[in-house]
Amino acid sequence: MLAIYKASLILLVGLTLVFVFQGFYPDLIGPFSNAVSPLIAGLAVASSVLPLKKYWHKIGERFSIIWFFFTAGLAFWFLGEAGWAVYTFVLNVEVPYPSIADVFWLIGYIPLFIGFYLYVRIFATALTRKALIVSLAVTIILAFSVSVAVIIPLMGTEPDLITMVVDVAYPLSDLSLFCVSILGLLIFFGGNLGKSWAFINGAIILNTFADVLFSYVTKQGTYYAGHPVDLLFIYAYMFLLLAFHVHVNEL
Repeated sequence: MLAIYKASLILLVGLTLVFVFQGFYPDLIGPFSNAVSPLIAGLAVASSVLPLKKYWHKIGERFSIIWFFFTAGLAFWFLGEAGWAVYTFVLNVEVPYPSIADVFWLIGYIPLFIGFYLYVRIFATALTRKALIVSLAVTIILAFSVSVAVIIPLMGTEPDLITMVVDVAYPLSDLSLFCVSILGLLIFFGGNLGKSWAFINGAIILNTFADVLFSYVTKQGTYYAGHPVDLLFIYAYMFLLLAFHVHVNEL
């Protein structure tokens, strides 16, 4: 696992440097970002397939269903990334938003939420009253921050109804995942699964901030392929990749 952590750190640092110094190759950063995002998303899907194979017994078994939902959710997110790449590379659409890619991304939240919920539900008896209060407080703070940053400013100001709905749907979907994932972190904190759930929560938080910033920069008309916000989405995929790899290898 130490080798995996080192390789992941080197990859993250390398990708960060590519985005930081994009001023030296402005014509390349867009194609690079559009290509590397589905690649990392695909690796995240692969990392969920390994525990799916490990825990799969039969269709009615709880962990079989849970890991099926995890893999399905990430697969839809990969399709979203791939769809975005098709729009940019094949159809020459510079910023395909909203598009069919968003349909795949938003659908992906559903199986992920179901998977997190079913997982946490198995161990729900381990939740203490203090843990529930902490999770509620953290969720309220995050929800308030997202509302102030995106939802409230967008209401009634976006002339395109579809764009406004999609802008609001992403942070609300992120919050729904966080509401459940924070409970998983509190249940397993300090145990063998604690590290895996820490990566999951980190990925969801990164994804939330990325969605908020993406909505803001697209509304301002300042988004472009290779924008630093793309790096946050890549970080989130890397965290999910590590979360599932840790789950299957450190238990």
